[in-house]
Amino acid sequence: METTDPRPASSETPLPALTDRPRVVVGIADTDESDRAVTWGADHARRIGGTLHLVHAFVWPLMNVDVEPVPGIAGSGLRAATEHLVAHAVEVARTQSPGLPVTSSVVDGRGVDVLLAASQGAEVLAVGSRGLGRVLALVMGSTSLALARNAHCPVVVVRGEELTDGPIGVSYEATDLGTQALRRAGDLAALHGTEVHVVVGIAAPQAEHGRIVDQARALIAADHPEVRVEPSAVTSARDARQLIRASEGDRMVVVAARSAGAASASSQTVAVVQHARTPIWIERPLGAR
Repeated sequence: METTDPRPASSETPLPALTDRPRVVVGIADTDESDRAVTWGADHARRIGGTLHLVHAFVWPLMNVDVEPVPGIAGSGLRAATEHLVAHAVEVARTQSPGLPVTSSVVDGRGVDVLLAASQGAEVLAVGSRGLGRVLALVMGSTSLALARNAHCPVVVVRGEELTDGPIGVSYEATDLGTQALRRAGDLAALHGTEVHVVVGIAAPQAEHGRIVDQARALIAADHPEVRVEPSAVTSARDARQLIRASEGDRMVVVAARSAGAASASSQTVAVVQHARTPIWIERPLGAR
């Protein structure tokens, strides 16, 4: 099942064709966390002049569960409930970003498989901190962590009760993917009109922190000279707990995942995704696309 509502926002200049605009994908479920992911995705899609695609993985047929309506009771059954779920998510998106082009689909399959397929060609894939819902997560494992390891695009795990207006935090290591994550933080800071706060990776000795922050400033200034770059109040993250503490008050925190899919040593992606109180942007290697 797929629906489309282009309804592009009004503009004095013609917008690109919908197929030429960046696509933000959000995995939706029956949770408050999912609504927050939709809100985040709609806001991000609006900011980048993109489109929003909402995807729900309909897992019940795989479990041999009857999804059809109860005879004589209109609107009953799991399939009807899913249609209501998707309609609600579309309404959340339209409320956040009126006029945003929104499409939606319900795909039979496991959550991870469906969302990995949807991530192909996407600008970013966002999920709530409980991507499958509370019950299915216990049965089938963490969707967000599986996506962080294998998605074809960056993954955002939307955590926290509400979105803040703080800076963009980034855990920076002097590696190719670390530099990619740093530049992503600069892009996001420019998009939101805020600054970047740098947390130096675990491998860097204390004496090198000043030089590394200066290097981060130069890298971001090459793309966005207007973006201010400062060291985080917690200048170095020796473990996940310190990185989580450093991210307090951030609008978002950017971390890197290794090409093999494991979390980088400084970001401790697993613990950060599970316990941070702000959205986590997990930068995937360019080759993953």
